Amino acid sequence: MAHTFTFRFRGPAGGLAVDLEAGTVPAGDGIPPHSMQIHRRVRLGLPASGLHWKDAAWLAFGVSLHAPALSELRPDGVVIQVASLACPLSDYRSEAAALAMDGWIRERFALEGPDASVAYDTARGRYVFGWGTTFRPFSDDPLPEDPPPFRDHQELDVTVTGVASVGSRVDADGGGTGFVDRTKHPSWWDEDAAPPQVGDRLHVVVLDAGRDEPRFSALRRDIDIARRLRALRDEG
Repeated sequence: MAHTFTFRFRGPAGGLAVDLEAGTVPAGDGIPPHSMQIHRRVRLGLPASGLHWKDAAWLAFGVSLHAPALSELRPDGVVIQVASLACPLSDYRSEAAALAMDGWIRERFALEGPDASVAYDTARGRYVFGWGTTFRPFSDDPLPEDPPPFRDHQELDVTVTGVASVGSRVDADGGGTGFVDRTKHPSWWDEDAAPPQVGDRLHVVVLDAGRDEPRFSALRRDIDIARRLRALRDEG
């Protein structure tokens, strides 16, 4: 039986809207023609009318976020068969298809995680998507993109682009990415401080520029220490 999930996100001058209708095909019915393998026996079937390739790719990515959990829940296999995908009267971003699939799977299978989200970065005038601990969808390269040459004790303004239980991934103004450990965010120490969310703006200091993904801190005391160290360096 098909189930429809409606995804909505209101932006400052519009927003994102996706209506996703899909159902499941019993494993005993065999593999539907032209379906995509996502993980082991977890597959995705597309509507007969076809889809834009970006929508299809992001739908598949949305399934992949839950694929290990679905594989455990349905060890004999499951096919998610999409009947239709529509974006009624909204800003169009193909990534929203993944958020719709994430919501559909959560409702249909009562699963938790993986903290997929979207926010609107007013400073940059764009949507910012977060995929939990998945930072580079569709890439088999485990290393982050080459960042600019950050320096230890350097101060930066950044935008949170992904939030996980261990910390937050951020994009630095001017290019490059980094990671703020959960203990290096004010909310870890101050119960009145809001936890990080995708789209948040932070002022940080570089703790370790030599890591594959540089480590930053948004704690005031770390920023103050860095300023004292820079002052000593400049005096020398």
